[in-house]
Amino acid sequence: MLKFIDLMVIDHGNNLQTQRFGVSILIMLFILLLIWNYRHQIESHFVLRLIVCVALAFDFWFTLPVHLNGLTVTLSVSVQAVVMFFLMKLSTGNQQALWEHNVQLEHLANHDRLTNTKNYGAYQKDVFNGFGVARTKQQPLTLAILDIDHFKLINDAHGHLAGNKVLVDVANLLKKVLIQYNDAYQLYRTGGEEFVIILPDCTDTEALPVLNHCWSAIHNTSFSYEKQQIKVTISVGATEIIDMDKSADDTYERADKSLYISKKHGRDAVTVNGKVSDLTTNLEHKRYIYFTKGVYGRNDDGTQKRMVNDLLLRSFDPKSQKWVIPAQDYLGIDMRITLMKDALINSRNRMIIVTLSVADFLNSDVAHKVVAFFNSADGPDQLFIELKQIPTTTLLKAMVDFYHKNKIFIMLSKINDNRHFEKIATSLKYVDGVKLTVHANNEVKFPLYLRKDVQFWGDIAKKAQVIFVVDGIDNESMVTWLLSQDNVNYLEGDYFGKAVMPLLKD
Repeated sequence: MLKFIDLMVIDHGNNLQTQRFGVSILIMLFILLLIWNYRHQIESHFVLRLIVCVALAFDFWFTLPVHLNGLTVTLSVSVQAVVMFFLMKLSTGNQQALWEHNVQLEHLANHDRLTNTKNYGAYQKDVFNGFGVARTKQQPLTLAILDIDHFKLINDAHGHLAGNKVLVDVANLLKKVLIQYNDAYQLYRTGGEEFVIILPDCTDTEALPVLNHCWSAIHNTSFSYEKQQIKVTISVGATEIIDMDKSADDTYERADKSLYISKKHGRDAVTVNGKVSDLTTNLEHKRYIYFTKGVYGRNDDGTQKRMVNDLLLRSFDPKSQKWVIPAQDYLGIDMRITLMKDALINSRNRMIIVTLSVADFLNSDVAHKVVAFFNSADGPDQLFIELKQIPTTTLLKAMVDFYHKNKIFIMLSKINDNRHFEKIATSLKYVDGVKLTVHANNEVKFPLYLRKDVQFWGDIAKKAQVIFVVDGIDNESMVTWLLSQDNVNYLEGDYFGKAVMPLLKD
């Protein structure tokens, strides 16, 4: 449309001050206003698009100066030009209609009509291509199979129409969760109540929080049909492709075995590579606590000063009688806030870092509770939210804006994996800091390859004007070298002391 305006200005030449040109502009603006107000109807109807285009052609040709660049624009010339434009648009319109028809046919062929998710045929094509890409580019790929538990009982108790409604609602909810993480994550309905999720360029470790989010979204949603409340749960089995897989069928078979384990476990579970996630355990009967670990900055005299406390979740293992890193950190925000308050009770340092899952970070209810805690008398002086995974950019920006308005900062961690470099680099314009975790493997000196990683990410952080934290410091050689780097802001690691249980009130 801007090109059309430019063309009008050029062709009117030195006649921009004339009444004819002013009328032309007014007509064009009126047409543009109609297009904007009725854009959805115009987009979906070829005849309306044709009328709009012809109206613009009339406006262009019938308001041109009579003498234009050596050409005499008579009424006959204008009519011929509009007719030719009409015939050309009519011809291309038929081609466009055919193209749209073919697109519609392709959509019908690849999508389940009930749930509008991709179907088994699309799955077969996509998983074959995805497997090939993963092998060629040496990328991971995770495959997850999920079943709606006891779906036949839903049909028997509430009727098949209710069952269909549940299938549609479950599919829509799963797609809503997946889109929060990556546009490439795809959902397929491959059978009656069976769905498959393909997660390209995603390890099984990276997929687990996504699948847990899918599970919790279904588990915590009350589905309904004609005022009937229907409780729905899902069982999930997942695995990542391995070198021995000759085809995607081998990967699918292992995922199916994990699904069987979820069902054998009592259903309503997520199993990855044969290991069941402990999601349905009554959290009130488990003991959790936030251990604290210092994050250090540098004083003017070169010494290190504890600036922030990093809160690390631990659970009590009754077998070993020790506090351990929980296999799953699926913990409600209310309990997390209680634990944060406990960690702050007797702490002299009231600046904290707390990790949130993508599911919690994007949850508006969670966000408002976190802000209320931050602003309360028991809240910290400063709060940093750490994300180990990155949601899609649009959703990240919206939530970061909300937290920034409330003086809460956002950090990204686990940036070591270069597979996600572009996504991380794009996100840096919105967040406040990044954390790089290094692993020196108990070496006395700081290995050269780790120094290069620090310099690489430090330069990126400095250019983006965000905080740069290096975690994993375990010897003096690392500290000495890192303090010599002007792009490193804060240090964290066992060298400064292991994570410890906070002092709680009696």
